[in-house]
Amino acid sequence: MKRAIKYIGAIMAMLFATTSCDDFLDVNTDPNNPINAPVELLFPAAVISTAGTVGGQYAILGGLWSQYYTQNNASNQYKDIDSYNIISTNTTFAGRYTELYSGALNDYQVIRDRSRTAGQWDAYLMATVMQSYTYQVLTDLYGDISIDEALQGNQGNVNPVFRPGPEVYDTLIARINFALAQDIPEGSASSGLAGNDVVFGGDMEQWVRFANTLKLKIFIRQSEARPDVAQAGIEEMYAAGAEFLDEPANLDIFEDVTSRRNPLYEMDQSTALNTNQNLKASLTLFEFLDQNTDPRLQQLYREATNGGYKGQQQGTFNATTAQLDPLSVSRALIEPDAPVYFISKAESYFLQAEAALRGWGTGDAAALYNAGVDASFEQLGVERGGLYPFPGGDSKNSWRLL
Repeated sequence: MKRAIKYIGAIMAMLFATTSCDDFLDVNTDPNNPINAPVELLFPAAVISTAGTVGGQYAILGGLWSQYYTQNNASNQYKDIDSYNIISTNTTFAGRYTELYSGALNDYQVIRDRSRTAGQWDAYLMATVMQSYTYQVLTDLYGDISIDEALQGNQGNVNPVFRPGPEVYDTLIARINFALAQDIPEGSASSGLAGNDVVFGGDMEQWVRFANTLKLKIFIRQSEARPDVAQAGIEEMYAAGAEFLDEPANLDIFEDVTSRRNPLYEMDQSTALNTNQNLKASLTLFEFLDQNTDPRLQQLYREATNGGYKGQQQGTFNATTAQLDPLSVSRALIEPDAPVYFISKAESYFLQAEAALRGWGTGDAAALYNAGVDASFEQLGVERGGLYPFPGGDSKNSWRLL
């Protein structure tokens, strides 16, 4: 049974249990929004807030800008994004930015503050990792963001200083390191927290691995701009015996029921829009997959209405239907129960492969690369066969092929 249903029931049970008849007519208190929800219930709400944005609107932007998808020429929803112009759609992205700060990031901070005071280090690590992941996504997309002075509006600080990306990264590394240095319980988190852990079900070993993998990702992000920082950070991790994700860090609670579907499906494929035909197969990725007879093609795109599979040239959304028949082009295959991935198993292996290939980490770069490719195919439920062998070569250039 999907765990999301349990959280709704748990929250409602808590509300009914704590609302007495004497409080019934207290119209100044909203019983559906308790002021002091326990960290066990704050945590899944915060994770869902992160996933709703990262796996929803940001996934649309990322899918278009990485040229997995392109805007259908017979509809209009994402023309601005597909033309790299999100200024005109700033209401949408401002809303997502606000949601993360007022929702996810704020909730994670409440958990961090309370759990640090109480010495509940399992909750502290979980909230720190998810908050750091969310900040990392924000700085990667927006550049300068508020972090050190963020979330202090209730203290009167409504004009926090914005920090550049490298400073944000340094802060995140320091926060994760502090969390990892605490007395993290082995095995499972405390029972109440484990039962509400929608990512790993309370498995603290995987939370430590998630923390390490996120650190590795942040360092690899800086491998060209700040190579000395990246190398020193990665070598320190490996010297300390860091272990990395061997399963995905994801939110896998969705089902094909209204308001419980995958956020990308809800935003793009549900009846909320006038059409579910907006996201078409970009020829950029489609052609690569097709030329390699890659079985993932049919797991990423639907067969065209007129039959067969076909990609559309990126950015040709102004073509007339006479020039390009939209019914002849494949559209994105987005499932309502698909997980939202924070860091996939494939990404974890690719990060490790790159660290090894650069000589900053240990392990066999080829074996890690192959594990990453295998994991990518496994995630989509198809066999790799002999596709994409390790490129080999020298460590200065081959890593770019990972």
